[in-house]
Formats: sequence, C-alpha cells, structure tokens
Amino acid sequence: MTTDAATDYVRDHRDDFLDDLFELLEQPSISTTGEGVGECTDLAERLCETYGFDSTQTVETDGQPAIIAHADADEGADEKPTILLYGHYDVQPVDPDEWTTPPFEPTIRPGPDGRDRIYARGAGDNKGQWFAHLCAVRALRETTGLPMNVTLLLEGEEENGSPNLEAVVSEHADELAADLAYVADGPIDASGRPHVLMGARGMLYVQLDVTGPNRDLHSGNFGGPVPNPAWECVRLLSSMKDESGRVTIEGFYDDVRPITDLDREALEAMPFDADAVMDELEIGGFADGPGDSYLEKLLYYPTLNVAGFTSGYGGEGTKTILPSKAQVKMDMRLVADQDPDDIFEKFRDHVETHASDALSVEVTKHGTMDPQRTPLDHPVREPVLAAVADGWDDDPILKPTLGGSLPTAVFADHLDAPVVVVPYANSDEDNHSPDENLALWCFESGVRTTAALLARLADEEYGR
Repeated sequence: MTTDAATDYVRDHRDDFLDDLFELLEQPSISTTGEGVGECTDLAERLCETYGFDSTQTVETDGQPAIIAHADADEGADEKPTILLYGHYDVQPVDPDEWTTPPFEPTIRPGPDGRDRIYARGAGDNKGQWFAHLCAVRALRETTGLPMNVTLLLEGEEENGSPNLEAVVSEHADELAADLAYVADGPIDASGRPHVLMGARGMLYVQLDVTGPNRDLHSGNFGGPVPNPAWECVRLLSSMKDESGRVTIEGFYDDVRPITDLDREALEAMPFDADAVMDELEIGGFADGPGDSYLEKLLYYPTLNVAGFTSGYGGEGTKTILPSKAQVKMDMRLVADQDPDDIFEKFRDHVETHASDALSVEVTKHGTMDPQRTPLDHPVREPVLAAVADGWDDDPILKPTLGGSLPTAVFADHLDAPVVVVPYANSDEDNHSPDENLALWCFESGVRTTAALLARLADEEYGR
C-alpha cells in the first residue's frame, strides 16, 4: 500500500489542518493549575471525531482526565493489527511577559533558520505532535482507507510526571491492547535528521535534608566545634562518587543491561560532534564516568545528578553564619532493567551508612519513572525505520533510548507491547520555555510519517 494519495491530501488540506491545530493551541490546558483542562478534553474529543475516530471517551483519574479514542480499520478490522498512539494534551505554565507573542495566540513566523514555525505553548510539547496523528488518520480515511486499527491515548498530567497514567493503562488494558505503542514526543536531531528511539531512561528524584543547630549561628562564635549541615551535604555527596566519576553506592550498577554488539553498531552509526557540543556549552571537556564515549555515557549508563544545593546565605554581599539547614535535590536517570524503588533503597542505605550522628539527615523520594528499552533487533524496527525515512525523506538515526524520561515502560509492562519513540518536533522547539515552537516542515513530516507507518505495518502484517 502506498501513501501517495494521502500525502497529496495532506498537502491540499494543509490550511484546514493548521486552522484546527491553532484552535487546539489557543486552548490553555495547564495541568499544574487545572486551567482550561476541561475545555481542552472536550475539544480534543471533538477533533478526534472530526478526524475519523469512531469512538472517544474521557477517563477520570485522581488528577486530570485522560482520553481514549478508537479508529477501526476500514476493512477487516478484526484481523488487522492495532497501533497505540500516545500523547499528552497538558502543557507547562507560562509567563506571558517573556514571550514575543502571547503563548495562547499561535503565530506563524520565520524561525532562526528562516523557515516558518508555529509559536505557541504546546506547539511542540505535545499538541502539535499528537495532532499530526489525527491528520494522518483523516488523510488515509479520505483516500486509500485506514489500513489498520488505531487507538489514541492522551493523558493530562505528563508535565507533572504522569502520576495516574499507570492506573489508566492497567485498568483499561483491554481497550488499549496493541501490537505497537508509538510515541511522538521530543525533538529531532540537531542535524535535522529524525530519530527512532527504542525506549527511554527512567528516573528517580530524591531530596536530602540535613539539619544541624536549631538556628543559624555566628560563624566566629560557633564555627569549628558545631557541625555545619552544608559541609555534611558535601561530605555525603563526595562519598557517592569516586575519582573516576563512577557512582560508589553499593549495587548501583548491578542491574544495568550489558551493551551488545548490536548496540555497538548503533553507537558507531550515531553522528556526534564533540567539539561543537563543547563550544556551544562553553566547557573544556566532558565528565568522567562509566562509558567510553559521550553517547555511551548518555544512553547506556545511569547518572547521579545534583539538581540543586541550598544552604545558608546566598544574597548580595556577605553574612558570616553557620547555617542551620542544608538541602540537596538529586535526580538519577536510570537505564534498562534498573528498578527505581530498588535504587532508592540503595541510595538511602548509603546515606544512613555515611551520615554523621551529630546531625539529622532525612531522605525523601519525590518521584520515579521506570526505564524501558525495546531490543534493537525487534521485528518492529525495520518498518518503523522505513516509515520515518518515507516521512522525512531522510535516513533516521537509530538510538537505543532517549536520554530523558518518558512513561514508555507503562505500555511495555501492562500491555506487553514493544514501544518506539519518534520525535516530530525541531531540535530547538524550546519546549517548557518562552517562545515554544514547532517548525511547519517538521509537523508535515510527522503527518507523513504516521501515515506511512500505518501503511507499512498493515502491509507487512506485523503483529504478535
């Protein structure tokens, strides 16, 4: 099955698609505050119905609702495979004063590269990316026919860590059953080539609170004999890594999945310009730690990151105190086969072993997300690579995982389905920032990619 007719339909109806996307982007849907969430779910359901989905439903959660929509294949739906498309309708908060144009008034204007972009909150993260799926479904419905079954799951709390997504997927597993879970989120490569990512790193977020004297003290009258919470934090942090950059928490690397020959082949094929990265970041080199290269460190090994350290006086001028408290916030990006709860226990045990008895040290777990990785030799790899090449007219870069975290493990664990992530946004989409944007050529490439993927999966009779 070819998608030439669908591609022509996309080109001919581009303005109609953009009008509807603009309506979606005009609707605030800030999950942190709840602003506009109800109106956005209603709008999303209406758009699904308009764009060829047979049924939609809102799923209530303990937080913001989710949406499940189904589109049956035009012929032989019972015998056709099913793809689950995941996205999120919620967006980050905004500070309108920092935007060139209002964040909920989408505007098309040239980007730094001179090519037109849509500027609006949610353009790239993630409304524009999942709306591309709707456009592909409609284009196929109106031309060659929808070749396979499509289920769309939209959640409303991704920007808050997806606290209720697992409950939605587990409770509605029969409705969400699929042969492939497919996620369009994140940016393409800085080179302009698309990515095919076979998973995502997980995450554990923790907080260390160290309390010493019952108040801030004069550093001259008390400094020396009275223990300093800030130094205790420094001492604890220094105990967690050795001079080579390797994490020394006992068992931290025990479950890290070994790197295979196929992984090595993928690493060697990934483009990377070390000098360009160092120049852009204005640094003189990269950090030590396990892994023979930048990409190996990023994609195949877990991290222990200090996200924030606060203690004492940080204002203008000087204030000679011995602080009463210190706090460190840390995130750990975890890789395939690591369990965030297990790593938290090991982290807490390490702190308890090394903490001073003279101070109070409290460890808090703020959030987790499981890592997930689909094997690089999974049968779904080739049709996905081919569809992305069709959609972008360029060879995609195959990566074993996303450096960041997405809730892809939920689909692998509860639906027993392979998961693939294919970003549809430009590398400089500025998601979470002022002037978030989506390049029009990326949006159109995403629409073509989804259409090509549905055709290829149906043609190759990919399934369980």
